[in-house]
Amino acid sequence: MIFESMPEFTKELKAYSKRWKTLEADIEIAKQALTQVYSSPEVPDRGLLAQAFFDGKRASRLVRTDKYEVVKMRLDCSSPGAQGKLRLVFVLVRIEETIRFIELYAKNDKDREDAVRIRRYTRSL
Repeated sequence: MIFESMPEFTKELKAYSKRWKTLEADIEIAKQALTQVYSSPEVPDRGLLAQAFFDGKRASRLVRTDKYEVVKMRLDCSSPGAQGKLRLVFVLVRIEETIRFIELYAKNDKDREDAVRIRRYTRSL
């Protein structure tokens, strides 16, 4: 699985990393979890893992096509005061086996993901 960070995401990550010091390590943990959900054939119950990932309050699909899907997930952050507050929005491009991080935001800063940004990054897919 290939991970890419879009410019806006990188800027948001830098800004939030000043507030929550463990954020970059938490992103790496999220990458490992996403790799298990989307690409690890050696995980015996990958379907159950994906179902568990999307069934609770952990993640939801915003858009799903045969070429890509847009997912918003709760990012678990181990810094004090950040639990349940951060959201990570990414696009999984199925053909390329790539996950593109497009947005990172805190629930206390804004309520919803940026729909215009999502359309901009999915328009060419």
